[in-house]
This record gives sequence, C-alpha cells and structure tokens, in this order.
Amino acid sequence: MRITREQAIILLSCAVAVSSIFMTLRIRDQVTDYKDQVDLLKSRNINNSIKINELERETAEYKSRIIELQNEVDRNERIISVWRTYRDQLSEALVENARLKGLLLERDLDENLTSPSVEPRKEAFLIGDTVTFRLESEVPLYGSYFMVWNPEGRLVWEGDPIGNWDEIGVYGVDLRWIVPYIDQTAYLEPMILEENMITGEWAWSYKFSDMVHVEGTFIVAEQLEEVISVIP
Repeated sequence: MRITREQAIILLSCAVAVSSIFMTLRIRDQVTDYKDQVDLLKSRNINNSIKINELERETAEYKSRIIELQNEVDRNERIISVWRTYRDQLSEALVENARLKGLLLERDLDENLTSPSVEPRKEAFLIGDTVTFRLESEVPLYGSYFMVWNPEGRLVWEGDPIGNWDEIGVYGVDLRWIVPYIDQTAYLEPMILEENMITGEWAWSYKFSDMVHVEGTFIVAEQLEEVISVIP
C-alpha cells in the first residue's frame, strides 16, 4: 500500500507531536524534581538559620554570664586587696607597738631578770615546716625577737618584735607568760622552710635588749628518715 505525500506529512507531524509530548512530560518531571530540591534546600536553610539563631542566643547568654563573673571576681579582688592592706597596716602597727612597749619595759625591769625558757618546738624540722619556739617567761618581754641562721651562717630570718603574750597559771601563783606560735613571725610572715633552703644544723638566737640572750640549734631535714638518723 502506497502512502501518499499528504499521509506521510500527517504521520511525521503525529510522530513529532508525540515526541514533543514525551519531551514536555520529561521536562515537567525534571522541573518538579528541581522544585522539590529547591524546597528541601530552603527547608534546610530555614532549619540552619533557626539553629544559628539559637546558638547566637546561647553565645550571648554565655558572654553575659562571663562578664558578670568577671565583674564579681574584680570586686572580690578589690576586697581582698583592701583587706591585705589593712592586715599589713595592722601588723606593722602591732610590731611598732611591741617595739615601743619593749623600750618602756627595758627601762622598768630589773637587770637581774630571770632568763626565760626558750627552745625550738621540735628538735628537727622538715622542709615545708614552720619554725616556731616554745617561749615562756616570768614577764611578757615585749619587743623581744628571734634570729635564725642557716648552716652556711647566712641570716635567714630576723624576727619581728613580739607583741602578743598569753598569761598562764593562777595570778600570784606560778604566773607565767607564753607566746603563741602564730605570733612568731619574721618580716610579718611565718618562718616557713622553703624547698630551696639547705638542710643541716641551723642556729637560732632569742634576744631582749642586753638583758636576755638565749641561743641554740635545731636540725632541718628533707625527709623523716634523715631526722631519725641525726637524732639519737
């Protein structure tokens, strides 16, 4: 069967039309897929924006809290600084008061004053210990002080004038005066044996004017085993 020219044109037109329809459907599907992807990305971007906003809000809260804490630390440091200043001024005033009371006491005391009882709190101290003495006297020797030398003969501490004495015993019966350990200082600080200090036999002296002069030694060791080896 022969196809006329007109029929051929019609068939070709139909084929082109069908092809165009399939192409249109395919493009529409692709556009739909693209729109879905765009919507998904928009959704993700929205979620990310929400998360970013939340993180920025949390960050701002943390920054605010950090500023508050820093301000609180600054206030506390100022309070501590003022307290230290007053503490140092008080310590200096007490030391000067002890020195002046010692001068008055020196004038009023009999030169035949009985020597006080003085000895180190321990026969041997370890590095890290605080050097203190058991000090007992018939009268409170205001202004008296300790001096301590290391085994090389170098003066390590010249003690502050002692201004605080505690009364013990019954008044009129064996009345004595002692100095609390906490009040035995040098340069307004406790006499602590630091790690860089040398060990061995240290010398000490306790003085009150020209009336009293007691001296002796004690051991400084790094470990307890060393103490046991030196003390019989």
